[in-house]
Amino acid sequence: MKKSLFLLLLPFVSLQAYSNPWQMFDRRLGMFIHWGVYSVGGYHEQEWMKLGLSKAEYEKYLPKFTAEHFDPDKFIDAAESLGAEYIVITSKHHDGFCMWDTKTTDFNVMNTPCKRDVLKELSEACKRRNMKFGLYYSIPDWHHPNAYNKLSSHQLKEPNPGDEPDMDKYRAHVKAQLSELLTNYGEICCLFWDIPPNVDDPEMNALVRKLQPNIKINNRGWGGNEGDYSTPERDFGDWANRKRPLTETCDSVGAQSWGYRANEDYRTKSYLTKTIDRCLCEDSNYLLNIGPKSDGTLPKEAINLFSKTGAWYKKVKPSFHGEIVTDLTSDRNVKIIKTPDYLYLHYPNGLTKTGIDLHPLKTLPEEAILLNTNTKLKSEVIIPTYRDEPSLHIYDIPIDDIPDEPPIIRLKFPPESK
Repeated sequence: MKKSLFLLLLPFVSLQAYSNPWQMFDRRLGMFIHWGVYSVGGYHEQEWMKLGLSKAEYEKYLPKFTAEHFDPDKFIDAAESLGAEYIVITSKHHDGFCMWDTKTTDFNVMNTPCKRDVLKELSEACKRRNMKFGLYYSIPDWHHPNAYNKLSSHQLKEPNPGDEPDMDKYRAHVKAQLSELLTNYGEICCLFWDIPPNVDDPEMNALVRKLQPNIKINNRGWGGNEGDYSTPERDFGDWANRKRPLTETCDSVGAQSWGYRANEDYRTKSYLTKTIDRCLCEDSNYLLNIGPKSDGTLPKEAINLFSKTGAWYKKVKPSFHGEIVTDLTSDRNVKIIKTPDYLYLHYPNGLTKTGIDLHPLKTLPEEAILLNTNTKLKSEVIIPTYRDEPSLHIYDIPIDDIPDEPPIIRLKFPPESK
């Protein structure tokens, strides 16, 4: 009678394992898109506020937003090069500019030279290519006359001349926009609220769920921390804000901006692969952002990063789908994911030597593979010079061949006999 690998390991150490319960999170990697009229300035998605522009000065960007080269399939091509399986795009950022054909305001993409419903085209392309489609929606709105909210962050220093702050009127405006977004663009997998308003309105999420029963909602909305998942950003190590058992960490290929920025400081492949590895091994999804230019093209540097990072991710993708195992080894640098057939050893911070000691595990694997290069590794059960009992030793790992990737090792154990 065969014993499972799980039971085989029990005599050596107490195992704890868990798996992510959210079905959508089976799609572990997503592509975030910050695109709006702010791309004309090429500075930052919050340019209006950061540079202290007037409303009239900012509106001068509208005639320059051509999106002449926008092709939704090119966006999906970029996502697929990364290995992403869902897309989340800014329907409206803090500036209030809407990327869809809305009846709620003239401050939208149809009143630019673009004259195309970006959300409609992208949502239809996603459906055609089996890419899940999600929406980001900013609660601050610097353009709307009723939206100024002194209880919230990310507001202009003061309302625009002639504005009349009124949260009741503004909430009605938001609900009208939600009704358009969640009715006219097919299935929406997730709603990424941004900037909690510190104004409680449980009707908001209720409306979202009514219009899209299968949607997942993050925790930055109108009901305090109400929502299905938390969304830490940039500082991916800040797990303190995991308000829900499900987490989606987001970061951008640009270190300075989420929207398109000329002369951006781009992330390195090493940073992205190690960050993605750590987050996925911590039971978090990862949403990587790109900022298109005002003509609709994607920056070459960003595309290159997506491609290089994706080449790594596609080789190691199976290693993220399984149960997270803790307390298997005394090595605190390793993250372990278990599937019915394999143990995957992840080293998000890299390795400083060409061998690993998996004390107190002392079962010899049938096979040890460095997934990054598909290299077969050597293994033995020995008593290390610094221990008094045997443990599993994997050695001759070609670490210097992958200087900008976290090593991921796959172990296969032989069938056990009674």
